[in-house]
Amino acid sequence: MHFVRLFLVFAAILLSSSCLHKPETWYGENISHLVEYRLPGKNLVLPSSCNHESIQQLKGLEWSQNASVDAVRVPREGKGLWLRFQLENKTNSIQNFSIMIQWINLPFIELCSESHSGHVIDAYSGYNWAGWNHILSPFPHFNVELEIGEARTFYLKVFSNEDLNYPIRLLSEGSYRGVLMFRFLTFVSFAVLAIIYTFWGIHEYRKTRYTVFLGVAFHYLAFFSLVYLVHGREFASLYGDKNNLFRHAYYLLLAFNHLAFFGYLATFDAYSGGIERKRFVFWIFAFSGCLYMLVPLVPRFYDYRIFLVLTLFGGLIAFLLRTHLYLLQKERTQEKFYLIGWMVFQALVFLKTLYHFDFYPYQAFAIYASVFFLPLLSAGSFLVLHELEKRKNVTGKQKSIYQILDVPKYLSKLQNLIEEEKIHLDASFNEESVAGILGITYHQLSEIVNSEFKVNFPTLMNQRRIEDSKKLLIESPDLNVAVVGKMAGFGSRSAFYLEFKKHTGFNPNDYRKKYKVAEES
Repeated sequence: MHFVRLFLVFAAILLSSSCLHKPETWYGENISHLVEYRLPGKNLVLPSSCNHESIQQLKGLEWSQNASVDAVRVPREGKGLWLRFQLENKTNSIQNFSIMIQWINLPFIELCSESHSGHVIDAYSGYNWAGWNHILSPFPHFNVELEIGEARTFYLKVFSNEDLNYPIRLLSEGSYRGVLMFRFLTFVSFAVLAIIYTFWGIHEYRKTRYTVFLGVAFHYLAFFSLVYLVHGREFASLYGDKNNLFRHAYYLLLAFNHLAFFGYLATFDAYSGGIERKRFVFWIFAFSGCLYMLVPLVPRFYDYRIFLVLTLFGGLIAFLLRTHLYLLQKERTQEKFYLIGWMVFQALVFLKTLYHFDFYPYQAFAIYASVFFLPLLSAGSFLVLHELEKRKNVTGKQKSIYQILDVPKYLSKLQNLIEEEKIHLDASFNEESVAGILGITYHQLSEIVNSEFKVNFPTLMNQRRIEDSKKLLIESPDLNVAVVGKMAGFGSRSAFYLEFKKHTGFNPNDYRKKYKVAEES
């Protein structure tokens, strides 16, 4: 239940107005709606430096108004582009503040302005970082001053590695220092959690020998690498921005994370006794994430990138369901929330990807929700998997079930319920109701089934249902497949198809056709 409580608390925080949705409190005033832009034309050469003549030339140009209220949305220009906006000091005191561009994939930005006295201000910002041992790339920022009643136009020459889709903000100097500290502490916290989850995963693996714990830890490390190299220390600042793939590092990191998630799915499939990881198509989809890297390299892939995103995320969700859907058959809420948690996370990653693929406007929730959700999900995953493992095994401190109960007696009763009364044909029968009939506890029945049949109770029931459905498919060829599933004890057509293919490798229709062909030959 710890995971459920944490999940509900985090969901409430995300949905409240106090998280990720008050940029004016943490990140100053958004002035993106004031911004105009100018792109170079075929017969127009924009100024390459900042001086009085350049400012006069810029004043005489026609400018386009930024259409977005929340962010500056302008196509990237390889030769650089100019932005401008006007600020006015309407207070009774001199105003000192910072102009901050809220993104880091900007190798070079120049601020150019001219005061009423004719003094030209020329300042630069970019990848350079003055402190903290180059741990983070800074948000480009400029400290400016406005006299009482002064109105001034500021020009920004921007060299960006991506299309512009981020805010420009005004902050006080104190607020800017707060932003620096918030970013630093956030990434330190994520790094500490990465260390904790790594050791946690190794510890659980050494204790249980289940690789799923390593899968959860590795997935967190992969996603933390993406977050750090996109929002913390820009990838291009480490490896250069000459290579188009390095300049658009999100595609490279997304490909790596796609494979890491399929690695987790494979370990969970092994943990739950499934066979999905053994299918060739599973690994085809796992390595198909490498296609993301072609988006910044091949124009044709860029033009149709939305179809690539939908296909790869669709395959990812399909295999997530195929490996985890049986958890919904469990009576305990935490097991259902385990699957729901991973579904929510992938939905948030999908939103984030739409933003980075330039299909979604700038919105803090879409960009950062998955970032803050994963630490909670990873911790919850460890707790749920640990609890499941505890239920699967009797600890050394407990008496063996064979010392407490007459196991052969209850095993005989259970087999009679299955063979003679065929309780598995009733979809409403669950582990707790059968335990009540036998006169033992839920946990005792679970332990008997695990030790005697080497599977859990839902799997045992489904095995019997599959055997009955196979007979019905062959002996009653005129029966509708959905009717066969219902007669065999499955609650829905989709559950029947999923379990049948999981156990036989064929869907019911193909199995019936295969038997018919074999009989005719």
